[in-house]
Amino acid sequence: MLEILEKEKISKLIIQYSLPALVAMGVNILYNLADRFFIGYYVGRLGIAGVSLTMPISTLNLATGLLFGIGSGVLMSISLGKKDLKRGESILGNGLCLLFLVGILQSIGLFLFTDKVIMALGGTGDLFSYTMDYLKLLSLGVFLQVMYIGTNEMIIGSGAPKKAMLIGLVGCLTNIILDPIFINVFNLGMKGAALATVIGNFMAVTFQLIYLSRYSEHLKLKLKELYLKWDRVKELSTIGTPAFLVQFFTAIVVVLTNIILKRLGGDLYIAAFGILSSLYLIVFLPIVAIYQGTQPILGYNYGRENTSRVEKICRKSLIYSTVIATLGFLVIVLANDSIMNIFVKADEQLKAVAIDSSKIYFSMIFFLGINVIGAGYFQAIGKFKTSLILNISKQVILTIPLIFILSWKFGIKGLWLATALTEILMAFITLVYLKRENIKIVI
Repeated sequence: MLEILEKEKISKLIIQYSLPALVAMGVNILYNLADRFFIGYYVGRLGIAGVSLTMPISTLNLATGLLFGIGSGVLMSISLGKKDLKRGESILGNGLCLLFLVGILQSIGLFLFTDKVIMALGGTGDLFSYTMDYLKLLSLGVFLQVMYIGTNEMIIGSGAPKKAMLIGLVGCLTNIILDPIFINVFNLGMKGAALATVIGNFMAVTFQLIYLSRYSEHLKLKLKELYLKWDRVKELSTIGTPAFLVQFFTAIVVVLTNIILKRLGGDLYIAAFGILSSLYLIVFLPIVAIYQGTQPILGYNYGRENTSRVEKICRKSLIYSTVIATLGFLVIVLANDSIMNIFVKADEQLKAVAIDSSKIYFSMIFFLGINVIGAGYFQAIGKFKTSLILNISKQVILTIPLIFILSWKFGIKGLWLATALTEILMAFITLVYLKRENIKIVI
């Protein structure tokens, strides 16, 4: 089975492994998108703004899941490439233990300090109560979201991407089905959306653990491996740190953006930002699926020292992701009005603001694929420092300074411009690093 990773046609492998990653990663994103869609339709502007305020929380949960999940998944893939199954199962056990422990701590912390977190995120007045209804209940399931995200990476890393996809569908469909029922039929509003999300994550994690303990073909979850070993913790955390940092600093960017929007434009622009970020996630989703899907393929071939194949995999991934980003840009630009109608119900002012803002916000999104795949390549082959430099450069060196400088100079439009400039500048930096690896985007 594993031999296909070094012998199968590269384009077929990328699709085979990226599709499950697309569904699995889509579960986390679709939870938020489904909540925003149904809340926007049934609750209104303040509901969308409330969910938008909680974006940094979901991003931090994603960061924790990827920290231990990607680190474990990459090492598991390399272990499989070296035929070292005992080491792979040890990594699996340590990764799951870390996900549970850290996830529980995040749940407890958020539950105890929900009000303070909301105020720190910029929630005041009526917006505070809407956000509290959503986040208080959501905090009870934070550890489930963290576990789902990380365990999914491990299942893909163990060579079972289709199983990861099917399990992800269970949680995703559960959330989508329950959202309108809880929000509208049971009239639970914001609380209903949060409850649907928690139940969806619970279903997904339950099936993940059953699969790993009973049905996993190559690496099985064993109780004797569910205790922490410092060398394993250090190793998997080191590899997962770049992915963690990019999400961590993304959360900071979202917090800063919401605070600036609150000051310059109020709840209207926070709601508009929620819509823009939802559209961004839709374009980002298939690209990050390619990035996640190619991690085990790159890791396995790197473990087998198949350098030429590693370079070809990266090159094709760059091409595919760039095409997707370009198509996303064209769809958003050409069908702007129709797309906004999906998120906005009878609020022409919000719709107009979102349409106007999107023209700047998405103007350079076709460079997104280069940035995501480029950093992911270095992570997959274990070049921690390079991956770390690329991830930190985008958020810390470029995005954060730009949102302050440009919003001070141009107001709210400067915020949207900061996102666009970051993508093109980061693409240039990433291509420079890839050129050193003899990797270019050529068809």
